[in-house]
Amino acid sequence: MTTLAPNEGAASDGVLDELIDPMAARLSRAVEPLQVAAILESEGLNDRIARDRYGHPDVFSLAEAAYSRMTVRRRDLPPPPPPGLVPQRARPLAQILHGLLYGLPAVLLPAASGLVGTRWLMPGLVLTTGIGWVLGSAAAQLAYTLVGRGHLRSAGRVLRTGLVLGVGAAMLTATVISMVRGGPVSLVALCVMQMAFQIASGILLFYRCEGRLAAMMLPAVAAGLAYVAVGDSRAGLLTVILGAICIAAIVTAAVLLTLAEGQDDPASEPPLRTLVRAHLRGLLPAFLYSTLCALFLLQAEARYVLDRSDLAIAGAGLVLGMGVLEYRAHLFEDRARATLREVFYPAQFISSGRRLVAGGLLACVAALAALSAAPLAFLYATQALSAESAVMAAAHVTVGGAYFLTFLLANQGKVAHLCVAQGLALAVHLGARLLLPGAESALADVLLFLCAGLLFLIILLVLMVTGLRDVRRYR
Repeated sequence: MTTLAPNEGAASDGVLDELIDPMAARLSRAVEPLQVAAILESEGLNDRIARDRYGHPDVFSLAEAAYSRMTVRRRDLPPPPPPGLVPQRARPLAQILHGLLYGLPAVLLPAASGLVGTRWLMPGLVLTTGIGWVLGSAAAQLAYTLVGRGHLRSAGRVLRTGLVLGVGAAMLTATVISMVRGGPVSLVALCVMQMAFQIASGILLFYRCEGRLAAMMLPAVAAGLAYVAVGDSRAGLLTVILGAICIAAIVTAAVLLTLAEGQDDPASEPPLRTLVRAHLRGLLPAFLYSTLCALFLLQAEARYVLDRSDLAIAGAGLVLGMGVLEYRAHLFEDRARATLREVFYPAQFISSGRRLVAGGLLACVAALAALSAAPLAFLYATQALSAESAVMAAAHVTVGGAYFLTFLLANQGKVAHLCVAQGLALAVHLGARLLLPGAESALADVLLFLCAGLLFLIILLVLMVTGLRDVRRYR
């Protein structure tokens, strides 16, 4: 084999980065190329590997190139913050309450159904919830991207646009239902209220205004609980009116927040159309994944909203626990970054990372199971508990565990993998329902949903555990 000169066919910066990143914690302490060479040899690199894979005649030449590359990278990066000042992404109380905050309008449903009727209210809300889920997720994804690049005003405009599109879509959807199926006109107003709250509350949470959201919605929640105790039709009307006022205040606060952000920075930003076009390719997988998530959950629940309210209630634990999933995902990121500063070998990080994944997953499943016990206890007290509702609750706990892993994988940029996994789980549930005999029964259907959720969880767990080998994604 021909020996290469030191600069002939030498590895590019990208190839050197792939060599350096898994050993960055150890290599960063090297003060001369000889120390780098010793570390490379301890990892099993010899002269032959240096020639064949990296284009250097021996390990010492490769070590000099790696040391030079690390020197350039240190010069380009800002100095690391002191250990005590490393920003923490996890905010325990605020993030854990996110699920509860999203579920606050549910207190108004008894009063609203008394005015509109469950026959019309629930299908309308199911459709608008799915649309709001997709639009809100897409707008938030693009807004986070723009904020990360310093375009605060454009991020606010994206969020406002998502709010307008969501309200328009809810109005159109509810109008079509009312015209085609002969539903009441009040259905349009209630669906618009629900969509406005869903997206506007997401904007407040985007700007970390959890306390403001809770305070503005508190009067409506109190009125909804009072209506459940009283049950008078006039009280129901007053409850809905008060809820509309509270939601209008939340929408106003959300719009004002989006208008205020970035106004203190005089620097001009590129046109929003240009920014959106630049990030559109990266946004499409996230949009597809949000759509698949909405379809997976709503297709499993929508068929039961009219005649099997126990199955709809059984899945409430997942909604209430979404904040727990978010908090545990941020906590995992914080602990993974801390672990990187403590270990010396990639194998050590992988071992610690597996324990972090297992601990986070078990904590999420335990929290969701505890939250699901409340609706099941309510069903038991009202003599509506059934085998189907118990299985439906277990399925939502399983899917919730999978969604904890989706947060982790999304933070690693593996949205395409998530689309494939979610699409496969959706296809398994729908396909089995169509092909298997007797799958149309409620018990068989929720069992299939549980199996699809378990498949989804297993696929994501494999992706997550194998992804721990790519240490640089956790820096």
